[in-house]
Amino acid sequence: MAGALVLDAAVLAARVDRVPVELREGPGTTWVLIGEDSRADLPTGMAAGDVGTPEQVPGSRADVVLVLHSSGERTTVLSVPRDVVVSTPTGGGRLALTWLDGPQATVDALCSLGIPTDHLVSVDLAGFAAVVDALGGLEVDVPAAVRDPLAELDLARAGVQHVDGRTALALVRSRQPEELRADTWVPAPADPDVRARTAAGLVQALSAAADDARLRPWRLQATAWAASDALTVDEGTSAGELAALASADLGPVSVLPVGDPVNGTLARFPTEETAAAVAAAGLSCDA
Repeated sequence: MAGALVLDAAVLAARVDRVPVELREGPGTTWVLIGEDSRADLPTGMAAGDVGTPEQVPGSRADVVLVLHSSGERTTVLSVPRDVVVSTPTGGGRLALTWLDGPQATVDALCSLGIPTDHLVSVDLAGFAAVVDALGGLEVDVPAAVRDPLAELDLARAGVQHVDGRTALALVRSRQPEELRADTWVPAPADPDVRARTAAGLVQALSAAADDARLRPWRLQATAWAASDALTVDEGTSAGELAALASADLGPVSVLPVGDPVNGTLARFPTEETAAAVAAAGLSCDA
């Protein structure tokens, strides 16, 4: 039995992709978790025509950015809005677009906000959906019935409900949601933080589902197998550290405050509140 477990752990570790990156370390331990938006590897059943082909939407963007920081005494989790403007070698740009230039560009850009990176983990669209399905789905609380045909999202009722991987992915990818009000579908109120807030809620649901999976060894194994095929990590992160991350008690996830979109664009600049929230979380990065 012990030999089988060791072999299983070795196989799982070998399935995880690794990428070279110069990390920007800071106090405590900081994990940066990236949800990639790439058309190169779509979930099963999702047609490229629904979200765009790799030729139409080339490259990969940092669609979701989560920062988990542990000081040893407390853990803070921040959902960073993808459209916050960060420093880049060419002057500045939206955080989501830095991933087009590779993980190093994103790590450096986060450092310009005061956010270090001790460990970097990324997952693509297909991988996220597969992990959710391996966990048996997620329990999410939807404040209103919502739909978004472009994201393949269709939840016809409000409240707590069980969703599969594709629906969870649709929730976090939705850009033009409509809500059901008085039996009529209307555009949802404009909220530049809605995607970061949705990502925060899904991470908490994932954490709860992972806790439940620990009581079901077959589900835990299926989840580990799906995750090992979906993740890309920095070269210094060990399988043991990934396992510790998976079992961490995340607690509440907060959205990092940034400014409002500028002049009808997506761009949002960091503010004094941004700097204060980063400092309050115990984060700092020497640029």
